[in-house]
Amino acid sequence: MKFEDLRSKVSKFFVGGAIAAMPLTMSSCSEEALDTALAILDELLNSMGYLMNEENVEDENSDEVYDGDGTLDSKVDWTAYTPAVGNQGAYGTCVAWATGYGLKTTLNNIDAKRTNAKATTSLQTSPIDLWHLMAKEANAVSSKCGGSSFDPAFKVMINKGVATMSSVPFTNQKMVCDGASPVGNTSNKLGAFRLVAYTRELSGTSAYGMTVDNIKSKLQKGPLVVGAKLGEQFMKWNNSQVITVDDPDSYNGGHAYHAMLIVGYDDSRRAFRIQNSWGASEWGDNGFIWVGYNHFISNFAFGVWSASNDANAYNNVASTASTRAGSGVDLKLNVISDEATENGMRKVTYDIVNNGNVDVDLSDCNVVYTLFKKKHFHEKAILANVNEKVVLPAGATASSVLGNTLTIEYKVPEKLAYDMDSDGDCYLFMALDPKNNAEDSDLSNNFAFVTSADAKPLNVIANEITGKTNVYSADLRNKFTNDYTGVELIGRLAKEMK
Repeated sequence: MKFEDLRSKVSKFFVGGAIAAMPLTMSSCSEEALDTALAILDELLNSMGYLMNEENVEDENSDEVYDGDGTLDSKVDWTAYTPAVGNQGAYGTCVAWATGYGLKTTLNNIDAKRTNAKATTSLQTSPIDLWHLMAKEANAVSSKCGGSSFDPAFKVMINKGVATMSSVPFTNQKMVCDGASPVGNTSNKLGAFRLVAYTRELSGTSAYGMTVDNIKSKLQKGPLVVGAKLGEQFMKWNNSQVITVDDPDSYNGGHAYHAMLIVGYDDSRRAFRIQNSWGASEWGDNGFIWVGYNHFISNFAFGVWSASNDANAYNNVASTASTRAGSGVDLKLNVISDEATENGMRKVTYDIVNNGNVDVDLSDCNVVYTLFKKKHFHEKAILANVNEKVVLPAGATASSVLGNTLTIEYKVPEKLAYDMDSDGDCYLFMALDPKNNAEDSDLSNNFAFVTSADAKPLNVIANEITGKTNVYSADLRNKFTNDYTGVELIGRLAKEMK
């Protein structure tokens, strides 16, 4: 390759000041010059800042997919709440800019109903502090500011909180990449996050939720962040038109992976609106771009995430349960054991207790038993869906009324939903009356997880559960691992069974 050709190829990356600090003063065609140019090209690819190979969707909870219920607005626009378009400079910090500076700042403004703070640094989340928190707390950034992934960024914001831009500024597009001490701010914590959609390219196995309507449905509630593959057309974009075609392999067969903020959509344009971190005057439509629906789904996005300042934002049944308080109904599920049997099957033993003050007909109160992949409830198998046709008096147990122990015999399946292998880290989950036909006033005791020791996942190998099992009636969720709550899973089952 001629150096002039390479120089031309490299120069296409000089957008929005993101590469402005990298020198291109060589004019010779020497091997040394070529090696230096190739090194520059490699740095340019890194300076987008997203490391897709470090993202592990198996370690992230997926939000439920929009199923067509309700009406979607024809247009959504959150730009009134976003901070001013930033410029990440010559550093691969786009994940911190998208999640911290972009998404967290915007969520704070939405919660405060604040539309006049675009340039107020004391109200902006510092991407630089977030970067250094990720480096210290999660060891999840590359050296020399060369990139990171979404999961550790969200988890750091949940656990540590992030300082403001006024206290940890991005001065003159320069930052210290190694050895800096992060500040953090516990009053600026994130509550929870979910993986909205991903492609086979990201998961390595299957696509999930990557439809226009699903992403539009999540934008009804707030902005999202996206991991995208950038092509040559995107790199040089400088107008307000909709980008509908691009080649993500434009750069010598290599993708440029990047993280950005999705701020809305417009059906009249058939496009999503995206805010970038390459400056307001140097690139795009004042730092934004319209990405056509079809291009976004088929060739642009490989992952989309949502987040909320509310730690219970995805626990969509809790409010329903509280509205039923005072009904006098309070059923309790008591899982006793789950053990292997001599015939190669497994048997779970359980009971139902009427803790309320009224008799309850159990005929419509299904007991649903599932096996699901850790943090991926959509990847599950329904092992049993049964009910007991008996009236349960207040204060009684189902086993005493029926005169026998309640059991379910099952075999661990080879495959889960989406043709996923059951091998790996899994949990067993039992829910009592997930549709809440009994109008139970307290759903917090209507479930149980079956785990290994210390609430850790079960190890499934060749459709068998290895090791001892442990019944766990409390929530597995903690803020760092972002596991599910039991009530949340009851709500998911209820929606699937309606």
